This record gives sequence, structure tokens and C-alpha cells, in this order.
Amino acid sequence: MTPALFDSHCHLSWEEAEHPVADTLERARAAGVLDLLCVGVDLASSRRAAEIAAAEPGVRASAGIHPNDLPLAPGALGRELAGLERLLAGGGFAAVGETGLDRHWDRVPAAIQEEGFQAQLELAAAHGLPVVIHCREAIDRVRDVLRSLGRPAAGVMHCWSGRAEEVDDFLDLGLHVSFAGNLSYKRNEELREAARRVPRDRLLLETDAPFLAPQPRRGRRNEPAFLPHTLAALAAARGEDPEALAAATRANAYRLFGPAPAGGGSAAGMVTISPEA
Repeated sequence: MTPALFDSHCHLSWEEAEHPVADTLERARAAGVLDLLCVGVDLASSRRAAEIAAAEPGVRASAGIHPNDLPLAPGALGRELAGLERLLAGGGFAAVGETGLDRHWDRVPAAIQEEGFQAQLELAAAHGLPVVIHCREAIDRVRDVLRSLGRPAAGVMHCWSGRAEEVDDFLDLGLHVSFAGNLSYKRNEELREAARRVPRDRLLLETDAPFLAPQPRRGRRNEPAFLPHTLAALAAARGEDPEALAAATRANAYRLFGPAPAGGGSAAGMVTISPEA
């Protein structure tokens, strides 16, 4: 038996033709992952996330435009953001994002990234939704933008990758902090130290599938079914009971993204898992 888990960040429609969503979810549920947030990175994937959430128990959708997917043509960003506003106005979303800043890649200029990030923070506030924040090599600027806007009211620093002491600033802003499969990599003691600093009631678990498969599956395409490995790494890093930690992270995700959808299988606290998980 394993505790039921909530994957707070995955991209179910990525390469969907080769990896059908139904098959991915079947493996996830067999591994005890009964709740998921399917995250959009552009308008098309956000629409698809909403379709999956409407069809599949336990799945919630997030709509957003990733900093590396913001359009560059003159006037295009305004049109894209207007399209996002229309999507959100139609309902069916549990969060806004993935949005944020990325200084690792330089395809999208910093000014456009900041405009897109700030606009999506405002959209989240207008719709009363939490924000899923991407931050890569931009910790100081993301923190400063959030402080200057007084936003968001709620949200998560997805796939934490900063230094351990930097996590405190985002906790002070009231954010949750999520850890992915790279927490399990041998070299990432700094991430494990960050995980120890986060109060239990602010912790989330994620796969960021299909990226960042945890150590036992490293080198493979990641998927929600691998989340128990990240739970094990988090529990070991914090010296806590995995079942209690699973229950806490699931409860945190419910508070942030909404309770288990009616009719879903998410209410169970323990499930029997497949040996393939």
C-alpha cells in the first residue's frame, strides 16, 4: 500500500500522440497518483489541459504562457494575453501559469518576459486563482516583481531550483514551494537543504513530467507514475514519514488548487500500487 499523491505540476499533453493521456493516467493511478494539475504553457496546451480536466477524475487544469513561449512579433503579446483572458473567463481552470521568468534561455527578451509575467499575475488576481511560477536563474527578479506588485495572493514556486536560503523570501510572500525529481539527484544537496527549510504546510510534490525523471528512472521520459520516487527523496531529506508527508502535500495542494473533484477517486488515503510504479 502507498499513500495517495497529488502531482502538482505535469504536462499531460506533451507528445500526446506518442504517449496517450489515458495510458499515462492509468499508470499514474496504479502508482497512487490520484490527483494532478495539468499545466499549460501556451494557449493550445492550456485549452487541452481544460479538456483533459473536464474528462478525467482528479485532474485539474492551469492556463498560462510560459516565459519561453511568449510571442515576439509586434502586438502579438497583447493578442496572446487577450486570448488567455478569454480562456480564463470561460472557467474550468484551477490556476494561472505556468508563468514567470527564465534567464537560462535567451529566446525571449527579458522585457517581454516581464510584461507577460506581470500581466498573468494580474489575470490571476482578477480571477481569484493561484499562480504557478516558473523561475530559472532569475530568483532575485521574480522576488522583486512579486514584492512590487503585491502579487500573488496565492501560488507556488514550481520545481524549486534556487539556493536553500533563498526559499525564505518566497515563504515570506505566502507562497508554496514544490519539489520535483531533481531533488533525488545525488549532487543536489542544496535542493534537499531547501526542502528541509519549507514548513510542511507549504510543501508540494510534482513531477514536471515529461521532464526531470527522478533518480531511479533518470534518463527516461518522466511521468506522474514516478512521483512516489520523489516522495521518497523528500521524506528521506526531511527525516519524515512518507505517508504523513504524502497526506500533508496532498492536503496543501487541495487548499491551493481546490478539493478533489466530485466523482473522482481522490478521497482515498491509501491505495494498492502496481509493482511497475
